[in-house]
Amino acid sequence: MTMISNFKPIVVAVTSALLLSSCAVTQSVENNKETVIGCAIGTGIGALIGNYIGGKEGMAYGAAAGAAIGCTVGYDFQKKREALEALAKTENLDIQFTSISASTNADNQQNSLLISANNQAMSKEDQEKYSDYQVVGMAATISSTDEMMFGSGSAEATAQAKQKLQKLAAIYKDSKQNILITGHTDASGSESLNQTLSEARARYVATLFNQAGIPTERLFFQGAGESQPVAANTNETGKAKNRRVEIVEIEGKPEQLLAYSNKQKTNLSYLSRRSQDKVATVKPSETTAKSVDVASKDAQITMTQSEMVQLIEPAKQQKALVDFGGQKMTDPSTNFAQLVGTKKESGFALFSNAYASEISSLNCAVEGPRVAGDVKSLATGESYNRQDYNTADYLPGMNGTVWVNKVNGHYIGLSPVAVIKDSGTAVAAPKVNIWKNYKGASQEAPSYELSSHVETYYGDRGLLYRIFTTDKDSPVRCIDVVMPIDRSATAITGKLYYEKNKTVYEAGFEPKLL
Repeated sequence: MTMISNFKPIVVAVTSALLLSSCAVTQSVENNKETVIGCAIGTGIGALIGNYIGGKEGMAYGAAAGAAIGCTVGYDFQKKREALEALAKTENLDIQFTSISASTNADNQQNSLLISANNQAMSKEDQEKYSDYQVVGMAATISSTDEMMFGSGSAEATAQAKQKLQKLAAIYKDSKQNILITGHTDASGSESLNQTLSEARARYVATLFNQAGIPTERLFFQGAGESQPVAANTNETGKAKNRRVEIVEIEGKPEQLLAYSNKQKTNLSYLSRRSQDKVATVKPSETTAKSVDVASKDAQITMTQSEMVQLIEPAKQQKALVDFGGQKMTDPSTNFAQLVGTKKESGFALFSNAYASEISSLNCAVEGPRVAGDVKSLATGESYNRQDYNTADYLPGMNGTVWVNKVNGHYIGLSPVAVIKDSGTAVAAPKVNIWKNYKGASQEAPSYELSSHVETYYGDRGLLYRIFTTDKDSPVRCIDVVMPIDRSATAITGKLYYEKNKTVYEAGFEPKLL
């Protein structure tokens, strides 16, 4: 009974403060979604704790306390959104908001961040699936509607834009959460230069936030460059939307910011948008009868051979260093993106509903590697990475394992294959080991031991695992594999791309877990 008595004044104090803050459930649900969601979830959690502490009476008090805490969290994000909307009107800024939620159930197998637009409707099935998710953060994506915020090639904002950014930082000055600031560019110019420039600009904005009073230890920045386009880069309107700054604020440890960034990197929608932009750079020849279809219902990308050649990095090898017995590549697209499906919790908040449902992709040989930066700490300037993953954090069969396949008599091993299940992010770049004309000698050293750059794209049916070899003289250009996300020990499908006769060839590649 003593525990209940001690619990009462806490509930009364918190609830009173809540009411004085106008956090009443009688407010409009439409205008105060974050608050209402926080109240509802907080009530449920508090009731469970109260019941554990003091039975039915404790359950009632616990529900009240939980509602107070939940309302407060939602209320903070709601008021910040209102302030940002007011700033957008006075300063001619375009601001879009994304809600970030996380499961409250530690045993939930889908325990990852849910990223969704505030106006994004959920099916009844999804409502049940995410019923235990609680709002833990908000992302605000900002672009200017009337001017360039940064001079061409400059990491410093214009004088007018700096004032706007300082007003923006002032809205966040009392924040107690960790904040990630990500810079995005359009696709004009060099991809590597765009990444470097976007990172410098993100760091500049983070510095303004620090000057507003936020400690460097809670500020992080990232340069995504042109790797995450939300609109076509073929016109000025689309380019303006792609030139943006994203401010992500999430409760909890900095690992939550890293998880958000990882989910964005593995979002298939960005891959599709990049593929469509790349196809659009090819000028159709006057003799072609075919058109470039970049967003059809079957998500195929079609073009002539001459158009395709313009998109591919020239092949230099006349004789294949390793002949994998494949065929000349004639199709620039791949259906692998459709095979992996789409993960609803990845969110398509900044895309139109029509576009988000049309996933198309070039294969890795035509698409080429993306250039995206790491999340970095403003306090240290160093990349922020998580190192404490355990076996349960990985996708089945991808916890630092070896996957192998024999192709035309040559043995190929990928190791280590390490992919986190929450975001589908590869946390290690595998070596691509090749044994030419393999005879089964297990102690034999590989003929080639190739370094790689790896990208992953996560769906609800599989994982697109994309490897680009980085060695100067490599017998493999890249590999696309659709990996299973259940406990299957064989890849769903895959292709390996290599050079022969100064062109690109492809061979089937379906590795198995060793």
